[in-house]
Amino acid sequence: MYSLARRQAVFTLGMLVFGGIAAGIAFGAVGLKGVEGVCYSVLLCLIPGWLTIYSSVLLKSPQLTAYVVLVGTALRMVFVLLGLFAVGVLRQDLGFREFTVWVIFSYLVALALETWMVLLPASSEAVSAEAVSSR
Repeated sequence: MYSLARRQAVFTLGMLVFGGIAAGIAFGAVGLKGVEGVCYSVLLCLIPGWLTIYSSVLLKSPQLTAYVVLVGTALRMVFVLLGLFAVGVLRQDLGFREFTVWVIFSYLVALALETWMVLLPASSEAVSAEAVSSR
């Protein structure tokens, strides 16, 4: 029901839909450099999101869910900040409007999607909850 593959697919699809919408807005606002910045920002938020969702499925303990979200947020923040500095050094022509503003929006969308995926019950929990409620 809520397997790892499904969680990863929903998270990835959500980020790609956001990236497509953001790329259209960025292209209208600043051109192709804005689209490039959106691509970098979505990629910077996808990777730590995948790792956090993967670790939440590995731990499977409802008592650890808050810690998984907290560690995932910290992991994303470190990863995105390092990426922000790396892109700033390697691509100095991507400024605030071309890149940084999209990192902020991507970060917030990834945080919301990732938290939702982590808080979804595992398939065994959903089945056991249904079995208990039917009795």
